[in-house]
Amino acid sequence: MNIPSSARYLVIGAGVHGLSTAYHLALYLKSRGKGKGSDILVIDKTGVGAGASGIACGVIRNNYFQPAMRELMAHSVEVWESDPETYSYHPVGYLQISPAAMHDDVATVYQQQQTIGYPSEFIEGEADCRDYMRTMLHDWQAKGTTSILHERKGGYANSMASMQGLAVKAENLGVRILPGVEVTGFQFSGESISAVKTSRGTIETDYVIVGVGPWAKSIWEMLE
Repeated sequence: MNIPSSARYLVIGAGVHGLSTAYHLALYLKSRGKGKGSDILVIDKTGVGAGASGIACGVIRNNYFQPAMRELMAHSVEVWESDPETYSYHPVGYLQISPAAMHDDVATVYQQQQTIGYPSEFIEGEADCRDYMRTMLHDWQAKGTTSILHERKGGYANSMASMQGLAVKAENLGVRILPGVEVTGFQFSGESISAVKTSRGTIETDYVIVGVGPWAKSIWEMLE
């Protein structure tokens, strides 16, 4: 694909942040009659999932101690469940197997999950934990396990396959994705960005969305 001279929406970064933003923006524009996916251009200095998104561990869970994250994580799991094949998602559940020192914290997570209706089980006591694990692994022998939090939802995803699937979903809505395009600077009209300078030419744009993850610092420096 040749680099275009302009794009109404320019997304920098083809990892999970950039691709998800492009995909949902395309859905929004279409549903509101305010544009279409082809108004959106995603550029990445390497390619889809080339950074942290492509090597993430891929665990999908609602096992976090911060209460503020509970409903957000439940929503996140629902997103994965909405298209498991495209997202390369495997809904096998999630187990946290813990010693006595972690009991109270894990019990709190379980209670919070129950409050929002997130399906999970909490097994307590070393003997009951051993028996529970042997229903799944008949030769389970680990000692010192005094609690198990078994989330019935969640599982894991194959990270790069997930990113490629998300890219396909965006492209099916008309979003253009250009690999091998590195941002080198910005042009301004007053205080607003009017164009993005890249290794393959300048792209005029109305809106810039920065989704570069760990590389954000270099973009902020360009923006001064």
